[in-house]
Amino acid sequence: MDLEFVRAVDKALDGREGRRLGLDFTRGSLPPPWGARLLTVDRLMDMLTYRTMTRTGQVLVLQQGSFLPPKRFMTSRTTRGEELEMVDTHRLGLLLREGCQVVVGGIEKIDPVFDIACRALQWLTGARVYATAFLATGEAGGFNLHVDTSDSLVLQLEGTKSWQVRGESMKAPLNEVRRSAEPSEEILWEGTLGPGEAMSVPRGYWHTATRSDQGAGGYSLHVTFGVVRRTGVDWLRALTELACNLEVFRRDLTDDTDEDEALAAALSLLARTYRPTHFLQARTAYSDRGGIGWRETQHPYTGGAFGPVSEVVCLTDFPPHLTAGGGNAVVTVNGRRLTFPAEALPALRLLVSGRPVVVEEVSRTTGVDAAELVRPLLDAHFCTEVTGALAGAFTALDGPESPES
Repeated sequence: MDLEFVRAVDKALDGREGRRLGLDFTRGSLPPPWGARLLTVDRLMDMLTYRTMTRTGQVLVLQQGSFLPPKRFMTSRTTRGEELEMVDTHRLGLLLREGCQVVVGGIEKIDPVFDIACRALQWLTGARVYATAFLATGEAGGFNLHVDTSDSLVLQLEGTKSWQVRGESMKAPLNEVRRSAEPSEEILWEGTLGPGEAMSVPRGYWHTATRSDQGAGGYSLHVTFGVVRRTGVDWLRALTELACNLEVFRRDLTDDTDEDEALAAALSLLARTYRPTHFLQARTAYSDRGGIGWRETQHPYTGGAFGPVSEVVCLTDFPPHLTAGGGNAVVTVNGRRLTFPAEALPALRLLVSGRPVVVEEVSRTTGVDAAELVRPLLDAHFCTEVTGALAGAFTALDGPESPES
């Protein structure tokens, strides 16, 4: 999924060979059109107005350093007897006029541009990626000085925001231990990000953002991509799941020293058999939550009810594994395999490339009847149908022109 947006982020933040992206503290700039391509205040307000939201977690509002209760900005609307949670945009607007920060998490679940942007970054980094939007008005501040357990790629889209970034006080923090860490005294950078500027803050680096020095007027809109990499603890959790299949680990514990030795030996053998490298390789083949998409994002699917599908795209969490041999071409996603004749390989490379392709053009280019390949790819959720919204999202993330041009 080689998109111009990903190349621009990688270049701005000095990514080295892709997988280094986000692992170092860096700053840079993206070309001016990228802000409008990704998100504007108008688009964010449309999301908040017309989409249902969860009452806890997805939308947060901070004012004077404190979280406001959801009843201050959320409402329930009844449709055919079912209650839907939505943002009360009038009450939210009053809070924005007073000065507040609105945090919208999981926008990759509700917006095609961010769905594709996060997937493209996942294909690049081999790690999970999520997106959060931050809209602040007046002198509203953000979160207090804190550390995150994921690497953060911060893109300033509109307005300005001041930041302070400090060094590490605890290496590789996890949620279970970060609350006990004391802030670092080492200030790495202090300054203001403006439209088009970007910053990479690795996990464990203390940081905070504010608009208190920007005056009562104005606003800031930025988005943070969280890059969640696998840790040794994740490997241990995977070992625990595998251990459930072995009787020695399912037995009741006793104070028998012989059983101690048996358990220790079995654990050692399991760890040597399923090493961290095996876990990482499997990580890009299997999603964390089962199924095709860990993000649980909906994608268009008509099942051919309206005629042959004309354009498709592969939107799996990580790049599909495409192999050939024994007269077959095999596409593997999340441990699921589809097998095709070997002569289909040139067409399959295009169909699972992560870029939208016109089925007839694939057939004409490769000499393979791509229409025969598309149906099983769609039915297995390896590919999805390209609608106007998806096509527009790819144009925003990969086209050379500004959306306003």
